Amino acid sequence: MIPGLLLVNKYMGIYSRLRTSSGTVKSAVLSLSVLLVCVLVWPITHSGETLVLWGLLVVGPLVLPRALLNIPYSRHRNYLVRTVEQSGPVLVIGGAGYIGSHVVAILLDNGYRVRVLDRLVYGRKPLEEFEGHRNLEILEGDVTDIAKLTAAIRGTSVVVHLAGLVGDPACAVDPEFTRHTNIIATRMAKDVANSMGVWRFIFASSCSVYGASDVCVKEGDKLKPVSLYAQTKIDSEEELLLSSKDDFFVTILRFATVFGHSRRPRFDLVANLFTAQAMTSGKLTVIGPEQQRPFVHVHDLARAILMTIRATPESVQNQIFNVGDSRLNMTILGLAKSIESTLSSSEFGIGREIEITVTESPDDPRNYKVSFEKIKRILGFKAETMMEAGVLEMAQHFANTDYDDYRSEIYSNIAMTKKSVDDFYDPIQASTLYAPRNEASRNEAPRNERGATG
Repeated sequence: MIPGLLLVNKYMGIYSRLRTSSGTVKSAVLSLSVLLVCVLVWPITHSGETLVLWGLLVVGPLVLPRALLNIPYSRHRNYLVRTVEQSGPVLVIGGAGYIGSHVVAILLDNGYRVRVLDRLVYGRKPLEEFEGHRNLEILEGDVTDIAKLTAAIRGTSVVVHLAGLVGDPACAVDPEFTRHTNIIATRMAKDVANSMGVWRFIFASSCSVYGASDVCVKEGDKLKPVSLYAQTKIDSEEELLLSSKDDFFVTILRFATVFGHSRRPRFDLVANLFTAQAMTSGKLTVIGPEQQRPFVHVHDLARAILMTIRATPESVQNQIFNVGDSRLNMTILGLAKSIESTLSSSEFGIGREIEITVTESPDDPRNYKVSFEKIKRILGFKAETMMEAGVLEMAQHFANTDYDDYRSEIYSNIAMTKKSVDDFYDPIQASTLYAPRNEASRNEAPRNERGATG
């Protein structure tokens, strides 16, 4: 009967979609699995006493350990978690980036103390409007520099991990560097945060993990990565979820395809690229017109992170959320037509003449629609910025000449990645990575822009 129990457990999702569920959920499902096996075997044995005895002997070892694991969780959540959450800043790793600068802004606007750890490869401009803010500390450094990482995490209440290579082209530049930046960095951030008593850890993943699908995918569906980028996100998710302790509150946020203006602009994102093409040349080139994509505005991603921080720990512990809105699921051609309609209309004062060119042979195999019901149901999240508003915002910045040439390398992850790879293989530049802390760095504390100790 044990083989039968294993098969039923597999069918019920114990080893797949429920592997990161709470002990209470797993205990209930395992108990149900034992009952189902007894029901299925009854026509063969016709021995109720034997089945009852077997069920009692099996269900105890299966359920009791999970019930015991829930004891510290229940004991801590009402006191210790609240104590930790009320002290210490929120650390945003990658806080000067495209998404990170929005996260910093929304946290400061809501009264949080914020600490940023960032390599600042794009300079300090993304955070310059916050310079001198009494609730902001900035520490320049790489997350895999153990001295910088430890100094940054010390005393924090929440870690929001946004750093890493983003996008298929950038991650394809050098696989070893990609794994270093996306997997090893995540492992180090998790281990240091866990060892230093930080209970809340929010990780930015991607809906790219779904790869290609003909159905609307949910968090528990099978993952089909078609790129190194997607695979590194899956590996990082597993690193965080499968090895985390019961009192370490990890939340995975799988972001939809992001768009919109940011203090650190990007034009290697399809909606942003289309807007830039429309505003400069008036010509949009669509490759793979029927491919489905989920979209979300960059500010809405920051809102989702804020909502996750504010959520009760038990509602987000070891949970995965797709972050987006079903109203923004659309094809690439649908996206182009939406941008064309928005920017060609005289109603918004743009009035651009736009020509759309379609190519039917895509190189990108990704094609998926995503369900966002879970984050809507549990956190109450829904997008505030639709495509039209996000496109108009970028168009206004183009009209005000706030951007340089959108094809410049400063607006592309892939160009800056190539420079970072050179540093990665430089023995002097790489000497600090994974290094033990020396006496000077042991006494180092994060400092804000004015040099004051945080």
